[in-house]
Amino acid sequence: MQCHIEPIQILIAEDQETDAFFIEQAFGQAKVKNAVHWVKDGQETIEFLKKEGVFSEKPRPHLIILDINMPRKDGYQTLVEIKQHDDFKDIPVIMMSASQDPEDILKCYKNHANAYIPKNNGFEDMLEFVNAIEKFWFMKACLPCVS
Repeated sequence: MQCHIEPIQILIAEDQETDAFFIEQAFGQAKVKNAVHWVKDGQETIEFLKKEGVFSEKPRPHLIILDINMPRKDGYQTLVEIKQHDDFKDIPVIMMSASQDPEDILKCYKNHANAYIPKNNGFEDMLEFVNAIEKFWFMKACLPCVS
């Protein structure tokens, strides 16, 4: 199995445009080559994964960053759907939320999230978040190489 994949395909599910912009900009400064794809809610996340509609030509992500509070389909519902689907359950999902409520965190892990990261404000915090992802998920861990 090949552990080093480039470019790393990252799917960000985030309804707040500013947060999505900060994450994209932070990944733009990463050492490992990556491609960031942004969807605005859980429904679009599932459509992206299933290559439906406008997402028909999009690549399969190697990693998903999933916000909890989104319209139409929230992060919890989306996480459950991803982890119950045979074609997607192997994709690592990092949950991201402003909440630090232990019940929210537990709910994510019980539904097979790979990590839960509290969302902070500002670009510097997002850069720190992305650097941690890069060091662990892109440089240390072996990501699944399924096309």
